Amino acid sequence: MVLSANKGVENSAQIDAEKSMPRKWLERSIMLIAVVGTIVAFMMYGDLFIRYINPPIAKSKVYGKWVEQEVAPYVREEFVLSERGVTVNGAFVTTGFEFDGDSLRYKVGSTVRRFNFVDQQHTEMKLDANAHYLPVFHLEGRSDLTIR
Repeated sequence: MVLSANKGVENSAQIDAEKSMPRKWLERSIMLIAVVGTIVAFMMYGDLFIRYINPPIAKSKVYGKWVEQEVAPYVREEFVLSERGVTVNGAFVTTGFEFDGDSLRYKVGSTVRRFNFVDQQHTEMKLDANAHYLPVFHLEGRSDLTIR
């Protein structure tokens, strides 16, 4: 009698173990899906969070006449940035430019001109080129006041 009772307990334990195996796999699968879903959600909303912390700067912030500094007036380079594009000496050289808050780029023919901003107010920028002389340009009409 005791043997048959033990056999019944062993059989029921074995049946429970067999039933719990698919449950474990189901549980693990659901946990994996939850973890992957959470990671995907963080990746999707991460860009929105970064945009909230560092909002994009409007192109209109750099519109105006840019004048080369510390050169003789007869060799001074000047160009105008506007919603219509880039104008050099009264002629449009391109209808668009790229501005990301740290740098400005526009294309003249096959040459790309890249400028890096020197200050946070976006009133001075330096030409980024492989040359000995790297001119600095100032946005005309903006205040020269700096807080030190």
